[in-house]
Amino acid sequence: MGTMSTITTYTKIKMSPLYPHNEDICIEDIAHALSLLCRANGHFKQFYSVGQHSINCAVEAAARGFSSKVQLACLLHDASEAYISDITRPVKQHLPEYVSYEEKLQGLIWKSFLHEQLTEEEIKQVFLIDDAQLYHEFLNFMGEKVFDDQPQLFTNPDFEFNDFIKTEQKFLALYNRLANKQKNHFCVGIDGCKGNWLAVAIDGDCYEVNKFKTINEICNAYDNAVSILIDIPIGLPMTRMEADKRPDQLLRRLMKGKASSVFSVPCRQAIYEDDQSKARKENLAALGRSLSAQSLGICKAIKHVDAFLQEYPMWKGRLLESHPEYIFAVLNGGNAVIEKKTDAIGQKKRLDLLTKHYNQSEAVVNEFLSAVNGRKKIDDVIDALGLAVTGQLGVERGFRSIPEKAERDSTGLEMQIVVADI
Repeated sequence: MGTMSTITTYTKIKMSPLYPHNEDICIEDIAHALSLLCRANGHFKQFYSVGQHSINCAVEAAARGFSSKVQLACLLHDASEAYISDITRPVKQHLPEYVSYEEKLQGLIWKSFLHEQLTEEEIKQVFLIDDAQLYHEFLNFMGEKVFDDQPQLFTNPDFEFNDFIKTEQKFLALYNRLANKQKNHFCVGIDGCKGNWLAVAIDGDCYEVNKFKTINEICNAYDNAVSILIDIPIGLPMTRMEADKRPDQLLRRLMKGKASSVFSVPCRQAIYEDDQSKARKENLAALGRSLSAQSLGICKAIKHVDAFLQEYPMWKGRLLESHPEYIFAVLNGGNAVIEKKTDAIGQKKRLDLLTKHYNQSEAVVNEFLSAVNGRKKIDDVIDALGLAVTGQLGVERGFRSIPEKAERDSTGLEMQIVVADI
């Protein structure tokens, strides 16, 4: 076979796109090439790579609860473009020979990495997500609706500018996780962030920072994580007696100088009331106290988590409550960090404490900042990172809870604050 029949890939493989062999298909070549190829033939208002599109598709598949096999298929669904590029749809429909080569190559790639054929239903799931992403990409970048009906997305796709190195690294990290090329020991920290949920996942030097619409999406994306901690009350009282069994009062005594960061948890009856005045009345009747503005402001998030755990009981005992300010106190030798988490000095002190135990801490924050141009508020990502780091420390050294022996609420949820035993 002459040199004109082959291309030289990023890893220096001489590969024939028309007559491909399994041993010539390399994930590093695919990740590198797709990170440099632009969607829409380069006509979007900014650079948006095929690699970034592929990552968004895989994340969407996870949010929909599709299998790891389908998630990996979504990540690789445009992998043939790494070797033969792409042709715009109006032209492609007149090139049946090209389509034949494309289908042959894509089929070989899927076979190489999935190790089994996709079913018709799985293929349908892949292209359903591909079309949904296409619609929202054109809406975002071009202000154009390519279909009459708007398809639903379960995630917020990352449409911000990503440089190719970052995309290539994220592509490979996601591939390794989905293909089980490396054992996954992700520890996940979750915090609320402007109507969404911010999740930081760490595993050694690997890390991910993503926003999700629902807790269900996060748990689907990290269903094999070894630790998932969240800064939301779990285990809700319905009576005064149950309220006394919550860890809040004990935690306040441990948080000298920072007790105000521990607020009174609403009763379950209150969080399921949409009307604030009714919620206050329910809480007063059940617990003998009204609800503060802070408590009211978080009722929606508490309800979201509680409803998830009631619907998916397999996550009871896996998704656990922790408290970032207590985490930082533990990391600070038992002394609360008095400086405000919204001030630069307080943020630096908390980040310095985390860096002693996780050397990629600053990189995680920078990843969060780079996702949206002009973003400056970082206390949410520091809190989520703190939860992830304490999970990793807990896996290594053991966990302890406040109180030491946790009581359960009326639905079987343990009422406890979990921290690493250090």
